[in-house]
Amino acid sequence: MIKATFTKDAKGWSEMTIAGHSGSGEYGFDVICASVSMLTLNFANSIEKLTGIEPGLELVDDGGFLRIAKPQGFSPDQEQVWQTLFASVVIGIENLAENAKNYVQQPVIK
Repeated sequence: MIKATFTKDAKGWSEMTIAGHSGSGEYGFDVICASVSMLTLNFANSIEKLTGIEPGLELVDDGGFLRIAKPQGFSPDQEQVWQTLFASVVIGIENLAENAKNYVQQPVIK
């Protein structure tokens, strides 16, 4: 089961943690895990590309763990990019949880 936790601070979204494996298919062919990986890693890559600042990233492939944290020093425009793209990931994970309940839990927002 994939579990996502999204955290907010005073400015909005600040960190995401994704843990676990969906178990919906054979390793390397699991479309649910691939979907979550694509959503989250595209987010991290897009943040770096569009803001010029690399987000904090912690990845443990073997255990199915990813944490992406907002870096310090964003300008107001960079903050807007972060917030917009982060909201897109939240929507994507919520949709997966809705449509693949056996493999993705509804995200925790704190």
